[in-house]
Amino acid sequence: MGIFDKFFSSQPKSYDKYGDVLKKAMTTKEQRLEAIEALENIAPEQSVPQLLKRFELSVDSGIIDNREKEKCLNIIVSHGEKAKEFVKKTIETQRRISWPIKIAEKIFSHDEYVDLLIKNLATDIAVFDESVLERNEEIMLALKEVKGKEELIVNKVTEFLNSRDENLKMAALECLEEQAKQNEKAKEIILNLSHQAITDENSRFIGVVNSIIQTHKWS
Repeated sequence: MGIFDKFFSSQPKSYDKYGDVLKKAMTTKEQRLEAIEALENIAPEQSVPQLLKRFELSVDSGIIDNREKEKCLNIIVSHGEKAKEFVKKTIETQRRISWPIKIAEKIFSHDEYVDLLIKNLATDIAVFDESVLERNEEIMLALKEVKGKEELIVNKVTEFLNSRDENLKMAALECLEEQAKQNEKAKEIILNLSHQAITDENSRFIGVVNSIIQTHKWS
């Protein structure tokens, strides 16, 4: 009898218990694996929300962490259309979304995927919200790899160059640098940034801007 046979045999709806195991640090790899395997054989409406919880946790062993997350990703992707709303909600609300973004890229069409990312870039942050800041960073790092929607991405990401959060500014700059390989407007934006007066607040940022320009030999 497995771990969950003992714990949940008398509970007809215990799917959330599997999810709890997948997101809590004080669990073993055996417990998490058994939870994943149990969820693999359950309808997507019950299993996908619980499998997505695994991406909220990072365990010390990077190899084990990636292996478990890859397994969850593959199960969710296998559900295709039925997983979309759950993945969409996770990207809209959770803090750690790098893996859900990978899933979204596989199950949504290209246009749907870009639209989902763009819509979840929050430019108007009323209060310091670490979850929103981290989501924004993850989304911009994903957008830098997107091809075919350069104008839309550049216009949106440029808004973050005026952010008070330096990490967001750096993520926006990194995204624009990659997009500049296909988009002249992105290149011009970066070149214009180099003309800003250097202050104590922006010296590091302008230093990175100048380094990008030198690396690509832009003028």
